[in-house]
Amino acid sequence: MDTARDPHPSDEFRRSLPLTEAPLPARPDEALIRRLVSEFYDVAKRDDLLGPIFASRVQDWSSHLPTMEDFWSTVVFRSARYAGRPFEKHEQIAELTPAHFERWLTLWRAAVNHAAPEPQRAAFITPAERMARSMSERMFHHRSDVPPTLL
Repeated sequence: MDTARDPHPSDEFRRSLPLTEAPLPARPDEALIRRLVSEFYDVAKRDDLLGPIFASRVQDWSSHLPTMEDFWSTVVFRSARYAGRPFEKHEQIAELTPAHFERWLTLWRAAVNHAAPEPQRAAFITPAERMARSMSERMFHHRSDVPPTLL
């Protein structure tokens, strides 16, 4: 008795699949940080609310972007590459309002959601939310000034 059978179409499909799926890195890497920083600032520089703040403060983007990459490397990897004082830097900008922090966070979330694989997004969004809330609370001195989306 012949037990051979014609291959089922799904057999051919299964054979065409890779043996293993290439896993996503468990953690973000420096290349992702560079991409996020680049994408975020490309949008933020043109933003109606944030753009004028950056235009008045950042004269040399070729040095600012690596500084921001160092900052996020320190936040995500604890690399200690960034030794600045972000609160003091932002405190010197008299034009800042809670709305600026809310907009920064909105644009940052959008960049992360666009560029980062889903399992890695929290590594960037969670600390950004904490920073925005903390800076806004410190700079504007009481929680009633903090936009509800930052609480």
